[in-house]
Amino acid sequence: MFSEKYSHKAAVGPPRVRNDTARGSRMIATVAGSARRTLRAGVFASLFGAMVGAVAGMAAPGIGTARADGVKLGYVEFPPYTQTDGGAAKGSLIEAFDKAAKAAGIAYTAESAPARRLFSGIADGEFNIFLGIRTVKEFDGSTLISAAPIARIELNAYGMGEAPAVKAKEDLSGKAVIALNGYSYGGWRAWMEDPANKVQLVDARTADQALQLLQAGRAPTLLQYSLPMQQALGGKTLADLKATPVQSLDVYIVVSKKTPDAAAVLAKLEAGFKATQ
Repeated sequence: MFSEKYSHKAAVGPPRVRNDTARGSRMIATVAGSARRTLRAGVFASLFGAMVGAVAGMAAPGIGTARADGVKLGYVEFPPYTQTDGGAAKGSLIEAFDKAAKAAGIAYTAESAPARRLFSGIADGEFNIFLGIRTVKEFDGSTLISAAPIARIELNAYGMGEAPAVKAKEDLSGKAVIALNGYSYGGWRAWMEDPANKVQLVDARTADQALQLLQAGRAPTLLQYSLPMQQALGGKTLADLKATPVQSLDVYIVVSKKTPDAAAVLAKLEAGFKATQ
């Protein structure tokens, strides 16, 4: 029996070899297929990992890029202190901020916006920094403000021959006043434009024109900020030009609390202004 079985097995040996060969081929194919699948999986995993890494790299550097791009300074059109000229932010306060920011190692961009949008934008983090008054209701609880003012903006009433007797806007009632277009004068323009106050407004397009209108006698009083007047005078002195201080506005650094490291940014800017003024 054993020999018969053995001889039977021997007899069917060749087909087994073929089966073994086929099985081996299938095994090789299976292994190769697995290898290919593993390779594909590995490639997919690598690609997926690369994509995840890229996305992560885009997200994390996104924050880094925002920091690299710097903070956003918001300003209103208030020449010659802050204004847009040739598509770029200009003005005496912009120049002072630029020096302070460079000294502090802070990169920044600057964008002009209407006052209402700017104030709400500071509160909600659309803008990071504003240079100006601190008594804005939107700033309550949403901002950090410099301990001391960085500048002072003075509003004067100018006249020829004698200083205008102007201490409050009510003193302008019933009088002719020269004022520059686009200036709110801290609420004075709205009051002067109210017909009930009987102010005859003489509008000027520029500080130079405003001074010329005053010298020509178009109105006895010119309401003007000190820096535009200095620029209009161009270093000259007019003996007959007299001024009465009307209002003084302190300029502060206002930082949105939604700015990353807001306290550190404010401290750096305060130090930067001290170093450059």
